[in-house]
Amino acid sequence: MSDVEEQAAEWMLRLHDGEWDEAQQQAFERWKQQGPHHAAAAARMETMVLRMQALRGKKAPVRAALNAAFAQPKTRRRKHALRALVLACSLAIPAAALLISPYPRQWMADVRNGPSQWQTLQLADGSTLTLNGISAANLHFDSQQRRIELLQGEILVEVAHDSTRPFVVQTPQGTLRALGTRFVVKREGDVTVLSMLQSRVAAQSANGQQTLEVDAGSRALMHANQVRLAGTVEPSSINEAWRRHQLVVENQPLPDVLDEIARHRSGRVQFDRAALQSLRVSAVIPLDDSDQALQLLAQTLPIRVQSYTPWLIVVGPEPAPNK
Repeated sequence: MSDVEEQAAEWMLRLHDGEWDEAQQQAFERWKQQGPHHAAAAARMETMVLRMQALRGKKAPVRAALNAAFAQPKTRRRKHALRALVLACSLAIPAAALLISPYPRQWMADVRNGPSQWQTLQLADGSTLTLNGISAANLHFDSQQRRIELLQGEILVEVAHDSTRPFVVQTPQGTLRALGTRFVVKREGDVTVLSMLQSRVAAQSANGQQTLEVDAGSRALMHANQVRLAGTVEPSSINEAWRRHQLVVENQPLPDVLDEIARHRSGRVQFDRAALQSLRVSAVIPLDDSDQALQLLAQTLPIRVQSYTPWLIVVGPEPAPNK
């Protein structure tokens, strides 16, 4: 196993484990440009990851092994994953064999969505789950529980009544127990955002120290040790935005809007957060056409959107005119 293969595997793990920012992207591009072997190794690793994703529906026999692997310390887990990915690509091991390795759980989630996709599922209890953009979740439904484990992205839930089994959405920041029927849950880094559209949800922090009932028309932010209200939402506006595949924002920082567009786009949207932080956006933006969304922003804000490849878009401030 060459050093180049190991380095390519490390880059893939960073990318798919969420350890990615502008500096990482630039460093990765420089690494690939060091020679044809570097670019080829990166392509092989990405192909193996895609094969794993395609097999995620066959993961049931190795669920216990996967969970056990994730219980390991992160450093040890990464070393294990690095070795497995390099071995698979070097020896052409069938992707199914990799399912016993501790890759990020999003890759093999029960339900998973891709960029610019909107997926609505009827759950076993009659509830409805809608995913948008890059999202992933595991479903735990049996005679005792109804639980959705949100791994990534954003979901809209409409809960069917069942007096014997509570309906729960779980994230690393805590649990949301449905006391009503319709709400949106989104993961943003180390924060879970709840937008309540109908009735109520009981939100409990992961440490169990705080529980807050959130009523329709309210938004709450969940941290591992805290739950707090964060303003109001307009349920009819959110419902319409989901129906039309849109993002409705009012006086939001441009970097936050670009983050959301990036979640609905294949490839990388690169920008300097500090340079764009002062720009605010109030608009209705199409999320199922990210190119159009970026064009609309460029038409209304002093920014420049440059497309280098279908996989890399760079957004920056409009240069000052030459005098």
